[in-house]
Amino acid sequence: MPNFSNRLRLLRKQKGMKQQELGEIVGKTKNNISQYERNARQADDDTKMQFAKFFNVSMDYLMGLTDDPTPISELSHFVDVDKELHRFINNVENLDGLRFGNKPMLDRTRLIITKSLKHTNDLALDSIKNIKNK
Repeated sequence: MPNFSNRLRLLRKQKGMKQQELGEIVGKTKNNISQYERNARQADDDTKMQFAKFFNVSMDYLMGLTDDPTPISELSHFVDVDKELHRFINNVENLDGLRFGNKPMLDRTRLIITKSLKHTNDLALDSIKNIKNK
């Protein structure tokens, strides 16, 4: 997967910019940009944020952690699975007249579905915690 230096070079070239031009935008020299792109020097966090804002990409994309360049500010159309799952579990637990397989849902079926969904949610949360701890 690409790293910061690869992504910076790619984004700059996609914009058809020279290192000097990019440096002027973020207050760095052509030499600084060259060093970042060769991985000979690390940009500080503020500079990385300036790059991300200028190129309109997420920091995760800029750092090579994802291939999705969509900035966080544009992710509002995404669905929060955790919230939707909790809403669904609540509906299955509390709504009357639910059907499953075109027949009225049995209490046993309702219990199996809600326990399975809660367990799935717990597994997903554990997975997220493990990623954050690495």
